[in-house]
Amino acid sequence: MNAKKFMLLLAVMIFGSLCTVNAQKENKEEMIKPLIGIWQYVEEVVKADGQTIYIGKEIYKTIREDKSYCVMAGVDIPIKEENQENPTISTVTFITQQGEIEMTSGSTYLEYINKHYIDKNLNNTISNLRYRVSEKNPNILYIEYNLGGNEESGWISEGWMRVLPLGAR
Repeated sequence: MNAKKFMLLLAVMIFGSLCTVNAQKENKEEMIKPLIGIWQYVEEVVKADGQTIYIGKEIYKTIREDKSYCVMAGVDIPIKEENQENPTISTVTFITQQGEIEMTSGSTYLEYINKHYIDKNLNNTISNLRYRVSEKNPNILYIEYNLGGNEESGWISEGWMRVLPLGAR
């Protein structure tokens, strides 16, 4: 094989490798799109008539296009002034954790927990999460994560409702 053919073959191989890496990167960027937004933690309740309703809790997760995320929680604090019969409720909201996510497939991602403000043992840890978007409603997200480490048990399921897609006006 002469030098020209070898250089052409080498250039084609390098270009092909770069295209594959770029396609994988673009595919992972596409996979994150269903997760982008502001989500509210919800409890899924099936009523006696079979209708499913979602009861929102004061826990929110924001997932951004740059793959950063944070979780915020709200706590109701009763404030009772002197000579006041019923206390006024004030909600204090604070960040409980923040980090980045990495898409690993169309149904799994990793959460890199950079800071966890409630449980310091979770600082600089990685959680493997499974997720799926509801077939009936693309604004309902189901997430599962495993605290026990045992693949067969220890999975915790959560429901989240998208309250605002990021970038919406």
